Amino acid sequence: MPEGVEIDTGEVVAFAKGMRSEAASGFSQVAARGSDLHAHGVVFGTSITASEAVSQAKARYAAALENTDANLRAYQQAAEIFADVAEAVARDFASADRSSAQAQARVDALLDNAIAKATAIIDGAGRAI
Repeated sequence: MPEGVEIDTGEVVAFAKGMRSEAASGFSQVAARGSDLHAHGVVFGTSITASEAVSQAKARYAAALENTDANLRAYQQAAEIFADVAEAVARDFASADRSSAQAQARVDALLDNAIAKATAIIDGAGRAI
């Protein structure tokens, strides 16, 4: 049995396709639907004279909607990043000696970069609200 990393590149490609599908048809569609549904703002309590409790509830609800929207968009971007890196990993291992230190270093760098980008996006979404 050879030493080093052994990757089934077909599975990595399948992972990439799944992440890309989630980014395109999962998170982005849900975020778009949420934006469409709440584009008019928070409307409960509009037909009555709003008490302080209703006003506070509306503000908290609006903030929750903004957080959800920001998180969905951030996760969509993170899914795209991980799909890109999975495709790059599959390409590298399909064409390289699997026990090559250079190939492993490139894959490590790709994964580290993807994690850093995704973390920055997700952290930024949390601070934006």
